[in-house]
Amino acid sequence: KVPQCIGAAEDQEDLDEFEVTLDALFAASPGFASRVTLALCLSNASDAVETLSLGFAIPKFDGSFGDMRLPAAAVFVGMLAGGCAAGALAEGLGHQRLLVKMLYLEALSALATTAATGPWQLALCRFSSGIAIGAAVPPIFALAEELIHPRQRRHRSLSLIASSFISGSVLVSLLAWPLSVGWTWQAFYATTGVVPLFNAWLVSRWVPESPTFLQHQGRRAELLAELQRVLPTGPTGPTGPHRPSLCFRVVQEANDGVIRAIEERSMSGRLQLLRPMDVVLRLAAICFSIAFAWYGLSTWLLQLFQEVGLKHRYITAIAYALSGVPGCVLAILLRCMEPPKLLAFWLLLTALSCLSISLIKRPSGDDSGPRPFFAALCVCLFNSVATAVFNVLTTVWGAPFSASLRPFALGTLSVCMRLGSIVAQFVDGALVHGHISEMALVPAVLLGMSAVACWGIILPK
Repeated sequence: KVPQCIGAAEDQEDLDEFEVTLDALFAASPGFASRVTLALCLSNASDAVETLSLGFAIPKFDGSFGDMRLPAAAVFVGMLAGGCAAGALAEGLGHQRLLVKMLYLEALSALATTAATGPWQLALCRFSSGIAIGAAVPPIFALAEELIHPRQRRHRSLSLIASSFISGSVLVSLLAWPLSVGWTWQAFYATTGVVPLFNAWLVSRWVPESPTFLQHQGRRAELLAELQRVLPTGPTGPTGPHRPSLCFRVVQEANDGVIRAIEERSMSGRLQLLRPMDVVLRLAAICFSIAFAWYGLSTWLLQLFQEVGLKHRYITAIAYALSGVPGCVLAILLRCMEPPKLLAFWLLLTALSCLSISLIKRPSGDDSGPRPFFAALCVCLFNSVATAVFNVLTTVWGAPFSASLRPFALGTLSVCMRLGSIVAQFVDGALVHGHISEMALVPAVLLGMSAVACWGIILPK
């Protein structure tokens, strides 16, 4: 029921035919790309739930766990370790199996958090959750690149998967709302543990193992079984009498491969005129700055609301999470400038929004006055424009580099983003109580400098 070359590739020419035939099979399977996209979107959203959960639970600890900066930073340290180990783990387990196991580890870590009795136990559970998140992100996007076809749909699916982090932030804010009416933090973490548990089941059911991984491992019988499991076998599927012509799709995908090869050669020639390390350093500064600003404020958001006198903190946190949606939409619609200039524009707006937060002061009355409303408006504006920065950054950070330099560059930028998140937990955790102006001015300066750095980034035509 599948072409003979699948499971029998031996040399590079056979492997090329194998990959092209798989592309055609997946593209001709009705509903397959939609199911894979949905499962990977929910997996990325569950990563957001676990990343941001502690920020909503911090007010419920009431100082019983002491300084919360270490547990807050532990998840990002774990993400750094998990991201570094993801490549080696994927080589041994496969992308789909690694993703499923990491989702189960996220669920187990969330449930283990409910039994924590001190800051070190809490930090250990958050570190374990961070390892799972860091190791889950690479296979999510690797599976999307390999399984979703045709290429035009793949681009849309990758945008949806990247934007699903916003959905996760909205979901965790909704799950945290019962904390305002008497829920304990243990019940909150038990609820968040259900999210990755469900997603692990969904991925194991809808997403196949990487066919290229199984092919290179020589596990041909398992590869055929995976294809039969996920591809429909009815009369409208790729194995039925009314299937689309695979020959046309094979030729089309082969032509796309030739075009991509030409583009890569053109890009390499263009990069000979650039200094790649200079571009890496500029993008590294941008990644560090936006991660420092966004993850720092998002983790200590409720503490900030408490400092400025907001009473309905959890409802405002839901509005904060929802404010990322218009930022994502605007980033997609307002792509009239070159990406580096557009990135500089959004970074400058984010810096200005941080400056507006620095003007917030604790009111003397209740939260019905203009100052608490101004505080809520400022943080929502910040989240909206910061989301636009992340959206544009994903289209910029891999483009200036050739295929040989891209893994090194993206790995370096990912490490810088994690380092910015870790440093932000200690800086913002120390400044959120009584030093709101300084807490907002530090990322404002970093983001302003990053906006200037964007002007030195040149993308290949």
